[in-house]
Amino acid sequence: MIIMGVDPGTAITGYGILDCKKNGNIKVVGFGCIKTSKDLDMSTRLVCLYNDFCKLLKKYKPQNISLERIFFNTNVKTALSVGQARGVVMLGACQNNIPVFEYTALQAKLILTGYGRAKKNEMQLAVPKYLKMEGKIKEDDAADGLALAITHFKKINEQKNPL
Repeated sequence: MIIMGVDPGTAITGYGILDCKKNGNIKVVGFGCIKTSKDLDMSTRLVCLYNDFCKLLKKYKPQNISLERIFFNTNVKTALSVGQARGVVMLGACQNNIPVFEYTALQAKLILTGYGRAKKNEMQLAVPKYLKMEGKIKEDDAADGLALAITHFKKINEQKNPL
C-alpha cells in the first residue's frame, strides 16, 4: 500500500510517500516540499499548491493520504492559512478517490519518539531512524510528512493486530 503523509501549509507543504508491505516492511518512495511564493496572493498560492499536489498524486498513486489535523493554534492567521491548505489537499484527494485519514502532530510524535511534545529537530532524527535512512532529513516539513505516513501505517497495523 502506498501511503502519502502531508503536513499542510500555504508557504510550505511537506509530504512523504511510503510503500508499506503486509509483512511490515516499509520503503521510502519519496519526500519533499511544495513551496509557494509569498509574493503571490493567497488564491494563486492555493492554485499552485493544488496543481503541484495533484502532480504528486498522479506520480505516486497513493491509496491513502495521512493529513495533519490542526489540534490547536494560538495564531489565528496561521490556523486559517493551514486550514486553507488542508482544504486543497482534501479536494485533490477526493477528486482522485483517495481516502484521507487525519492525525495530530501529537499522535505522530508519540509514535515516533514516545513523547508528544518532541521538538522539530527530534522528529527530523526520529523519522530517518525509524525508516532506516542515513542522516537527518533537512526539511522539517518533509520529515513531518513522512511521520504522518508512518503514523497511518502504525494505526492500520494496530487495527489489524489488536492486543
